[in-house]
Amino acid sequence: MGKPTKPATGRTVTIKDVAREAGVSAMSVSNVLNGRGRISEATANHIREVVERLGYRPSVAARRLRLSQQWTIGMLIVVEDPDFLSDLFITAQVTGLTNYLTANSYSLILRGMKPSDFRTTGLFQDIEADGMVAILSGDRVQRNWFVRELSALRVPLVLLQEHHLPDQPDCAIISQDDFDGGRQVGHHLLETGVRSGWMLMPHVEWPAMRARMEGAASAFADAGLPELRIVDCGDESFDVSYQATLAALEAGPVPDAIIGGNDQMAIAAMKACRAAGLRVPEEIQITGFNAFEIWRYVDPVLTTVRSAAHALGERAAKELIARLQAGQFSQREIVLPVDFQPGKSTRTPS
Repeated sequence: MGKPTKPATGRTVTIKDVAREAGVSAMSVSNVLNGRGRISEATANHIREVVERLGYRPSVAARRLRLSQQWTIGMLIVVEDPDFLSDLFITAQVTGLTNYLTANSYSLILRGMKPSDFRTTGLFQDIEADGMVAILSGDRVQRNWFVRELSALRVPLVLLQEHHLPDQPDCAIISQDDFDGGRQVGHHLLETGVRSGWMLMPHVEWPAMRARMEGAASAFADAGLPELRIVDCGDESFDVSYQATLAALEAGPVPDAIIGGNDQMAIAAMKACRAAGLRVPEEIQITGFNAFEIWRYVDPVLTTVRSAAHALGERAAKELIARLQAGQFSQREIVLPVDFQPGKSTRTPS
């Protein structure tokens, strides 16, 4: 058998060229590129090597016509702050989603909008996509309305950081276990002798924030302690969280611990406590949530919970692509674990 002939220089490489060079059928090449069929790993690796060596690039336009797909995923982020990509949690989810989609030849259309604009703008309705991912804020009734509107697009929908599965059938929710993260924080504080606590919460309702608060509150309730006092910070910005904490401290009484809804709010609280003359953690303990890189940049290093934000976005992409291939979601509710990350802003349990 002679050596397969490579295409002439300057000519566009086709899938038939790849098949001929690899010694397989064009269908086998297509199956490997699209993650379908049952092909041995050795053969699949050989085909990928030939694809790379020949520089074959599938025609996106032809593939769309053939499969009636856009090879595009839409993402809608409903949040009051127009600068939503400055939020580390949102950015990590978008990054995880984008990386996985790109590796699987999909593109992403990203839209952000305020909850108050949702009913009037139609901003998302012109998105031509094979599936949608959404991050929603607002109360339960409002979010349910958002989901019904998105379902009218008649494409598969994945909701990130939702904790209640909607009635819509072609919909899945992927979240991290924020409740358990809150409980881990609560138990840690109790083990250090804490008997009273506050939790800093933004005015805008996020399901994840509420779950964190409920988890921490459940640990306090199990110990027979008074309820956590909720300090409304308006939003999650440093200045607002700092001023809200300082005002609450001045009004008193000072608690044993303050739990930030996220790391940014916790760091603002730490600085407010210092401005009020309180030593951390000797006189007041502080915890955060998410363990993004900023938790290492404060002194003392923040006690926090490591989120799975990047993995949430990646899993959303994976489940959507699997749904597009199989015709239905294999799982409609997925919960990823979180890990407690002790720092120096709380005392060591006795």
